[in-house]
Amino acid sequence: MPPVLYILTFLAAFLAVEGLAMLASERWEGARATARRRLRRIALGIQSPDQPAEGTILRARREAGRALVDFARWVPGAVQLERRLYQAGVVTPPGRFVLLCVALGVAGWLVGSMLLDSTTLAAPFCVIGVLPFVRIGQLRAKRITKFEEQFPDALDLMTRAMRAGHSLSFGFQMVGDELADPIGTEFAQVAEEIKLGQDTRVALRNLTYRMEAGDLPFFVTAITIQRETGGNLAEVLEKLGYLIRDRFALYGKVRALTAVGRASANLLASMPLVMVGALYTCGGEGGRSYVKPLLTTVPGMYMAAIAGALVLIGFVFSRRFARIEV
Repeated sequence: MPPVLYILTFLAAFLAVEGLAMLASERWEGARATARRRLRRIALGIQSPDQPAEGTILRARREAGRALVDFARWVPGAVQLERRLYQAGVVTPPGRFVLLCVALGVAGWLVGSMLLDSTTLAAPFCVIGVLPFVRIGQLRAKRITKFEEQFPDALDLMTRAMRAGHSLSFGFQMVGDELADPIGTEFAQVAEEIKLGQDTRVALRNLTYRMEAGDLPFFVTAITIQRETGGNLAEVLEKLGYLIRDRFALYGKVRALTAVGRASANLLASMPLVMVGALYTCGGEGGRSYVKPLLTTVPGMYMAAIAGALVLIGFVFSRRFARIEV
């Protein structure tokens, strides 16, 4: 085969892989952009409850956004669920999320009934319906942590924008355009609210209500004081960025020092389950006869439930002891 064919084959394969990579990247970026637009529409309906309804064009947009989450108006506690879903970056409406949890709980109960041949013993399988709430909690903590990690970069960007002569609202818009989700989405929402006539302090309070990040109150307080008394806001934001970075460095050291406590909590919580599973699967007939009364007799089920509750309480307390707020 001539050498030219080898070169052409290599170029064709390279271009094909590059084209597939670009196509996948465009689809991924398109999905991210769609999710970001959806989150911004949901953010229109999430307003701090202590703020009065405004009479600007933003009010009409909020009413249109509330139509997306109309479920939250009627069900007790659904407003907080709506906010937690938003903080987790999940664009699923609260009603659909609750139906998903109920469906998972019923499906777990049906599967347990078929496996154990008893509807009563299958009741603990309904706990599967709680798993989406656990996942939402994990996603929420991860997204808020990412917001806090991006916050110093956003402050630096706003500081440079104001030192270049731009306004504060332009700094919000620049952060929304330059930085990724979640901080880009949130600051773009603040810029849009200010652009549509909302007061800056109210827009920042709405941001604090939506995200609940630990450093946001300091940021809002700094801007509020500067707008009332004057001063060099760029210098204040720069020092605040340094302070947040130092806090994260200290937090990393604390997590390293408390890693042993968290590992111990995980080990102690998983050890009973591992031992019971090992006895039932690898212990032969003697191991199964030892474990089976915990699942088939009423006293055994009470003992298993009490033991599980005690293990869970011990795990929670061990994790709490190893958690230090910085």
